[in-house]
Amino acid sequence: MPLTGIRRSRSASARWPCADVTRRQIPFRVALVTVVVGLLVVTCGVLLGYGLSRGAQTIETLKGEYLDQVADASVRQVGRMPRIAAQVMRVQRYRIDTGFYRMNNPMSIARAFAGALETDPDILWISYSEAATGRFIGARRLDGDDSVLNLSDPRVNGGVPREYHAETGAVFIRKPPLTEPYEPRVRDWYRRGAAGAGSLVWTPPYTFAEGVKGITAAMAVTDAHGRVQGVLTVDFGLAGLENFLGRIRIGRRGVVTLFDDSGQLVAGRQSRGREAATRAVQDARLRPAAAGGSERVAVQVGRETWSVVVRSVAAGPELEWVVAAAVPDLDFMGRIYSTRRNAVAMLLVFVGIAVVVGFVLANGIARSLQRASSALDSAARFDPAEVPETRSVIREVAQLEDAVGRVNASLRSFARYAPEEIVRDIVLQGREAILSGERRDVTVLFSDLRGFTAFSERLRPEEVVAILNDHCELLVRIIATHHGFVVDFLGDAVFAVFNAPAHAANHVEHAVVCAIEIQRARAARNEQHRIRGWPPLEMGVGIDTGFAVVGNMGSVRRIKYGVVGHVVNAAARIETFTVGGQALVSDAVRAALGDRLVTEGPVDVEGKGLGAVMRLWQVVSLRGETTLTMPSLLRDFVALPRPLDAGVRLFVGKQLGPEIHAARVHRLGAGGAELTTKAPLAIFSTVHVHLPALAATGGADVDGKIIAVGERDGVTTALVSFTGVGWDTRDQLDALARRPATTTA
Repeated sequence: MPLTGIRRSRSASARWPCADVTRRQIPFRVALVTVVVGLLVVTCGVLLGYGLSRGAQTIETLKGEYLDQVADASVRQVGRMPRIAAQVMRVQRYRIDTGFYRMNNPMSIARAFAGALETDPDILWISYSEAATGRFIGARRLDGDDSVLNLSDPRVNGGVPREYHAETGAVFIRKPPLTEPYEPRVRDWYRRGAAGAGSLVWTPPYTFAEGVKGITAAMAVTDAHGRVQGVLTVDFGLAGLENFLGRIRIGRRGVVTLFDDSGQLVAGRQSRGREAATRAVQDARLRPAAAGGSERVAVQVGRETWSVVVRSVAAGPELEWVVAAAVPDLDFMGRIYSTRRNAVAMLLVFVGIAVVVGFVLANGIARSLQRASSALDSAARFDPAEVPETRSVIREVAQLEDAVGRVNASLRSFARYAPEEIVRDIVLQGREAILSGERRDVTVLFSDLRGFTAFSERLRPEEVVAILNDHCELLVRIIATHHGFVVDFLGDAVFAVFNAPAHAANHVEHAVVCAIEIQRARAARNEQHRIRGWPPLEMGVGIDTGFAVVGNMGSVRRIKYGVVGHVVNAAARIETFTVGGQALVSDAVRAALGDRLVTEGPVDVEGKGLGAVMRLWQVVSLRGETTLTMPSLLRDFVALPRPLDAGVRLFVGKQLGPEIHAARVHRLGAGGAELTTKAPLAIFSTVHVHLPALAATGGADVDGKIIAVGERDGVTTALVSFTGVGWDTRDQLDALARRPATTTA
């Protein structure tokens, strides 16, 4: 890359200060072997001693953490039942409350319950018992995917249950047949559910009529006055939970066991580990942990020590269980003890090998270092014949230091350059930069964040710097990818040029593609901002193309690569007319790209420093091998089923006008709105929008900029792009836009 105005430096071959060369110097290989072997012996000795003294404690910690992880997995599995029960209960209760279920058609309700059995394979029963009549409507699971409908009514058949196949509706014959009437209201689960006042309650584990062990979740269905209309139940079998716990392997004999809040066994296979877990749970009950807390207990079973982690699970009212993971110490740690002994032996062997290999490597490294020093010296010196002088007690390192010192002297003049491209070119040419310039056809791009000043006032300085650095890194990478050059950072704005300092064909196209990609990347990066707790950022981009003076500018004390000309002022001014997520280009840019550039507009504007009316175009897409499309400013707009009342205040200069103009919002999104008003709105004017519908959520005012305006019959229709809107306000706007039509504005 040729640069203008460069002359050869006279100080490039300046001699590097050196020390007394008469001192005795130590050969590198001797110094390296002595230091490396000495450090290796000392380090290994310290680590070995420390490892032996702290090994037992570390291993115990690892064992405890492993048991904690096993207990966590078990707790998550146990906690699955309350979530599923709550989900099923909410759906069924909603259908009853809303009249979706016709209570005079119990067969259809039972079929719906049968369908709900598929929610989870551990659900054995779903039922509803009517408080007024004692009528029972239920569905139970058979082996496999079959299910049976169970109906009983004291007014029908003496209250004896009748059963039908769920799929066919055919009568199901139980063996032995049901002959006794069924009264659900005397059952323990019914009484618990009715007393729960609409909350989800649980029974202790018990044996179902089918002979399997399980647990029942119950919830009362009440009317508007709180009177119990009936009780919904979901019965879970514990076989699946017991199988899950049985599949967990901790070493060879470790087990996981589940107990209820009274210390009675709920699930877990018979073993010595279960005995250890039972003792640990009894000990833990003397020191009860808070819900979700855990304790580690060492239990002696026979002549063997077991480590047990006891974890409490409070999954809901009357569902407080305890998970215990137990493992014998020797079973879990025996292999680790053996591995540690082998590691100590191997470490001693490798220390001996390192001593031998160190001598061999030292000779090779010394020779390589000598060659590298000579090569670096030749690259740094403008006079290849000059012999460097040493200044280190180690001969090879002294040579390298001298060479590096002279390279630093040669590069000292380049410290005035920040741009990597220019510094690299000058280093390769070995010349000193001087003030100069040339006239060149370039494309200039300005980008600026919208509303960032308001955000920065609410953030800590460290967050402001981190967000700006992340934003600039994103833009610089994309600009460089498209052969652009960042001239300067102006606060939260970026000033870039294309076709300078390096020549780039199709520089107008590069700039427009860059604008589209940085807008798309900015929108994608906002998703990460939300995760990190950072505010959303939006930027506007302005582009113009034309001739400018480019080159080294400043003073002999401080040189900077700059771009000067009307095209720079025009691009900067164009950018001020943009809103977040938008890119505006001049007529010259549109003419250069022709039909390939899809735009909206034009808009004629006047601005300070432009000298004449400028016609601007909004970038929509750029056609090519692949069409690049800008994110739409209207992508999140939702047509409202009923217009919302709003108020609009205009900015007069930098001041907010006192008059509030009535307006109606017809389309709304997190990023803006379409409204109608009789206020005198103009394109690119700044407005303050008041939305009373947001007042209930704590925010009713947003600032915005007019991006499109039209008038008909004395009423102005305008598109407003909101600026400086945080995540909370975005969510509120989005929720307001998607509110059902029945909601009053």
